[in-house]
Amino acid sequence: MSRRGRAAAALALFTLGVACKTHPPQANEAAPSLAAPNATATEVLPVDHLAPGELLEGTEHAFGLTLPRDLHVEGAFANVVYARGPVAIHPVVRYLRRRLEQGDLREEEASATFDHVRVRGAPGPVYAIRVLAAEGGGARVEMRDVTPQPVPDLPNDEARWRRVGLTPNGKLADPAHLE
Repeated sequence: MSRRGRAAAALALFTLGVACKTHPPQANEAAPSLAAPNATATEVLPVDHLAPGELLEGTEHAFGLTLPRDLHVEGAFANVVYARGPVAIHPVVRYLRRRLEQGDLREEEASATFDHVRVRGAPGPVYAIRVLAAEGGGARVEMRDVTPQPVPDLPNDEARWRRVGLTPNGKLADPAHLE
C-alpha cells in the first residue's frame, strides 16, 4: 500500500471513530427520552391535523355545495339558501374558494362576495354568495342562484309584444287583465 493510500485509510478510520463516539450522560444532563421530543427539534404535525383556520366538510348542502361542518342551513328556498355558524368570515372564504370556480371575489374585513361563480365540477347554475359577520359573532352565508333564464325564441316583434301582454303599438292586449 502506498503512502497516500495509508494516509487516506487512517483519515477514514479517524473520521469513523469520531462519528461513532458516544459519551454517557453527565449528572446534570438528562438522558434522552423517546417519549419526549427534543426541545431543539422542530415539531412535525401528523398529516391528519388541520391548518390554522381550516374548516372541515360538513353534512349539509346548499345547491350541491357541501358546507363547512360549523355552518348550518337556516332556510332553503327555490333560489336562495341561508346558513349561519360560529366561524370567522375569512376561513369560510378560503373554504369556499377551494370549492368554487370562475367568477369574482371581493373580500373585505367584515364581508366577502362571490359573483357569478359555479360549484367546482358542476356545470350549470351560476351563484352569488355573500359571507357576512353575524350578530353575536360567527358568519352568515347567503347563496343565491342567479342563473339567467333562457330567452324564448319568438319569431317576430308582434309575438314578443304579445308575450308581455301588449299590442305592437304598446297598448294592453286585454284591458280586463291589468295585472
